[in-house]
Amino acid sequence: MKKTGFWKYFITTFKEAKYLLLKYLGAAVLMSIISILSNLLQVRELTYLNAVLAINCFSGLISFGIAEAIGILVNQSISSQYRVKKYVRIGSELNIIFMFLFTVFLVACPRFIMEGVTGFIPQDYTFYYLMCVDFFLCGIKEYLLEILKQLQIYRLQFFSDCLAYILVVLGFVILYFSGIYYLNYIAAVYILAVALTIVVALLALYKNKTIKINLLRFQSLKLTSSQWKLILVNLATEFVWQVGYFATSVLLLRMSDAMLNTYSYLESVLDLFNGFYYAFVNITCIKISRCLGRNQFDKALFHAKKSIWASVVIWAMFAASSMILIYPIALGVNKAYFSLMFTVLPCYVAMTFFRFVTWNFSSYMLRLGGKTTVHLVIEICETLSYVIFCFVARFLPDNIYLSYFIIALPDIVSLPFEILIYKRKRWIANINEDPNLLKNKVRCFIFDFDDTLYYGVEIDNWSDLALNFFNEHFSYKTEAERKAILKKYGCGRKGEECYRHIKQILLDYEGSIESWTNFRRGLEVQPEAKAGKGVLMKELKKCENLGALYIVSNSSMEEIEERAQMYGIDLSIFKQIYYSDAGEKDKGQFYEKIMLAENLSPEQILVVGDRFKTDLLPAKERDMNICKVQDGFTFEELVG
Repeated sequence: MKKTGFWKYFITTFKEAKYLLLKYLGAAVLMSIISILSNLLQVRELTYLNAVLAINCFSGLISFGIAEAIGILVNQSISSQYRVKKYVRIGSELNIIFMFLFTVFLVACPRFIMEGVTGFIPQDYTFYYLMCVDFFLCGIKEYLLEILKQLQIYRLQFFSDCLAYILVVLGFVILYFSGIYYLNYIAAVYILAVALTIVVALLALYKNKTIKINLLRFQSLKLTSSQWKLILVNLATEFVWQVGYFATSVLLLRMSDAMLNTYSYLESVLDLFNGFYYAFVNITCIKISRCLGRNQFDKALFHAKKSIWASVVIWAMFAASSMILIYPIALGVNKAYFSLMFTVLPCYVAMTFFRFVTWNFSSYMLRLGGKTTVHLVIEICETLSYVIFCFVARFLPDNIYLSYFIIALPDIVSLPFEILIYKRKRWIANINEDPNLLKNKVRCFIFDFDDTLYYGVEIDNWSDLALNFFNEHFSYKTEAERKAILKKYGCGRKGEECYRHIKQILLDYEGSIESWTNFRRGLEVQPEAKAGKGVLMKELKKCENLGALYIVSNSSMEEIEERAQMYGIDLSIFKQIYYSDAGEKDKGQFYEKIMLAENLSPEQILVVGDRFKTDLLPAKERDMNICKVQDGFTFEELVG
C-alpha cells in the first residue's frame, strides 16, 4: 500500500466531500430560517406542526437503516453494474414497502398517534393526513439521497436539497406576508418540496453516465439470508439508537430544565460540526467498503488508521472553535443560563470526543466489516443504560459534571470493546461469505489463449495485415488467381475473413503455417509483454486458489508453448490445454467436456476470453459465467 501523508489524505478526503459539506452548511442555515419563520405561527399551530414533524423524523430513520445496509452491498459490488442496479432497486422496493406499511398505520390510527403519543389533541386532522403523505414521500426521498451518496453523486443532491429548503422558506414567507397561518398550505409546501427532490434524485440515477438506474422498473426481492440479516439488523440498530436519543432527552429533562435547555441549544448551534464530521465519515466509509469488497484488506486498514486520526483532528477543530465562540454562544442563551454555559460547554466538548471516536469505530470496523450483530448489541446496551439512568436520575445530585459523565458513559464503556475488535482485525475477515458472489461459486476457470492470457500485441488491424500478407506471399500468382483463391475460401477481399482462413489456405497450398507464424511474431511488441510478466501469473495464482484452470484455444500447441515462453506464462498451473491445429471449432464442446470432467454445474464455471462470438457465446448458451477481457485482467475484475 503506497504511503500517503496524513494531511494530504485529510485534505483530499474533504475535497471529495465538498458538496456534502456545502449541503450541510446550506441545510443548517435554511433550517434555522425555517425555525425562525415557523415560530411566527400561533402557539397551538406551532405545537401541531412540531408534533407532526417529530413523527415524520421516523421516515428518515427507516430509510436510513435500509440505505446504509444497501450502501454496503452496493460499494462492495461497485465494479459490477448489474449487481449495483440490482441492490439499489431491491433496496428501493423494500423501502417503499416499509414506508407504505408505516403510512397505513399512521392514517389508520390518528387519535392514538396524536393524543396517545404526542399528547396533542387537534381540532382538525386534515393537516395530519396531508403530512402522512409527506411522511411517505420523505421516506422515499431519504433513501434516494443516501443512495446518491453511496454512488458518490453529491453535486445534484446538494442543489436539489437546497432548492427544497428554499421552497419551504418561501412558503413560510408567503404565510408571513399574507397574515393567515394556514397549516394545510404548509403541508402542501412540504409535499411539493419533497416531491421535487424525489424527481431530481430519480433523474440523477437514470442520467448517471457510469451506472444508469431506472427505479421505475421493478426488481424481484431476491436476497440471501446474510443480506436480509444485514438490512434488518441495520434497521433495528437505527430504531434502538432513536430510543437511546429519546432516553437521553428524558434523562436531561428529569435532571433540570437548565441542563436540557443548554444541551439542546448546543446541539443546534454546533450541529454544523456533526455535518462536517459526517461528510468525512461518508467518504471514508465508501473507500473502506470498496476495499473490503475487493479483498484489499491492507488498503482497508490504511483508510481505517487514517480515519481514526482524522476523527481526533476534527474533534480538536470542533473543541477549539466552540471555545472561541463561547461568548456569542452564551449570549444567545437565556441570561439565567449565561454563567452555566461556561461549565456546560467544556463538558459538552469532552463528551463529543467519545462520541466522535466511537462513531468512527462503530461505522467502519463494526458495520462495514459485517459485524452488524455486535454493533446492535453494543447499541442495545447503550440504550438500556440511558433508560436505567432515566429512572434513577431523580435520585442523583443535580450536577453538571455528573450529568455529562452519565451521557458519555455508554460510549466510554463500549470504546475499549470496539478498539479490541479493531486490533484483532477480525472486522475485515467476513465480508466475502455471501454465496451469491461469483468468487464463492466459481470452481473452474476456462481461458482463451490468444489476446487473453497475453497482451503484448500492439497492432489492432490484423485483418488488413492478413490480406496484405496474403497478397505479398502469393505475389507469384496473378491478381485474378489470388481473387479466385479468396473466393474459394469465402473470403472475398475483406481482410477480416482472410485473417480467419489464412491458416487453412497456407496448409492447403504449402502444407505449413510457418510463414504466417513468423510474420505474426515479427509484429508482436515485446515491451508490453515484459510489463505484463509476473503480474498475470500473480492474478492466475489467485484464480487457482478457487478452482481448476483450463485453456481452450484455436491456436496450435506449438504456438501456445512459444507464446507462453515469450510472455512468461507458466503452463503447468493449467490442469489441461485443449487446442486446435487449424481452423475454428466449436469451443462449447470443450466446455462441456471440462464441466463433465470436473463434475460441476454451469454456474460454477467462468469462461474468460477476448471475443464474444467464438469464446463467450458458446459458454453463455450453456448458462456458464462469462467475462470479456482486453489488454489483461485482474482477479477482482474476473470475479466482480
